[in-house]
Amino acid sequence: MKIKIPDNPKDFYKLIPLDPKENIDFRVNLHKMLSTDPQAQAVFMELCRQYMPIFFSAVAWTFNPWTRLNHPFILRPKQIPAVEVLDWCIENGHDAGINKSREEGASEICCKLFAAKTLLYEYVNFIVGSRKKELVDNKGDYYTLFAKVDNVFDCLPSWWLDISGYNCKNNRKDMLLTIPLNSSSIVGETTNESFSAGSRATALLLDEFGRVDAATATAIEGSVHDVSPCIIYSSTHWLGSGHCFNQALGKETTKVVELIWHQNPTKNQGLYTSSEPGKIELIDVDWYKKNYPEVLEYAMETE
Repeated sequence: MKIKIPDNPKDFYKLIPLDPKENIDFRVNLHKMLSTDPQAQAVFMELCRQYMPIFFSAVAWTFNPWTRLNHPFILRPKQIPAVEVLDWCIENGHDAGINKSREEGASEICCKLFAAKTLLYEYVNFIVGSRKKELVDNKGDYYTLFAKVDNVFDCLPSWWLDISGYNCKNNRKDMLLTIPLNSSSIVGETTNESFSAGSRATALLLDEFGRVDAATATAIEGSVHDVSPCIIYSSTHWLGSGHCFNQALGKETTKVVELIWHQNPTKNQGLYTSSEPGKIELIDVDWYKKNYPEVLEYAMETE
């Protein structure tokens, strides 16, 4: 199987199966072919550069702490534009804000996007920050930001790992990961008053920024744009509308990405809204048709 770069790399993405088993079979065949064809490797890496969702759905994995297994990271429909926007912001030096619910993959998408770009580009440096060190890097803790980065390299196809020259013993230190091939790196920091002082970065993630003390967040916001042209603000809402996180999302210069629970097809089955007592509007009409037709009939009567 030969890979050709189409005029639109999205055409290649359409070939990637969404069913987990079919996706795994696709990956096995794809990377088996790539492992013996350096020219095809270069073509595939270029496809990833041009359209980063390919990296996620054809390369990246995600660890599920409940099943204690790695699963193929197959982007959900609403996650695809999130990756597109974040990648555009990194490439164009633009701020991004992520308005999110818990467990919708925001932190993991950012960390894996940073990891992908360290593999694909020379001399890029990314900073990931959260309010305490244990949330950034803590060996053995699968919930840290660096655990999400490490997962990329732990599951990276062997042909790509060999090309990168990455070796966890030599290139993975506390709060630091480096790629020998291209001198790119990911650095971890805590979001305190001295956050990223003296540093420079291609892009910078402020994870759960809405939970950082307001005074500290204001101090960080006052200096962070000297560090990087691309600041990614990511958080659930916590400390109110006056907090820097909420203000950042309201700026015209911030491209806002939404990763909300009701956009997740595994969580929004039977979704409805209610504007007032006794009145409901069914969003997932097909689900009610199949499972609770009597509820559908009642909803139509209340319109």
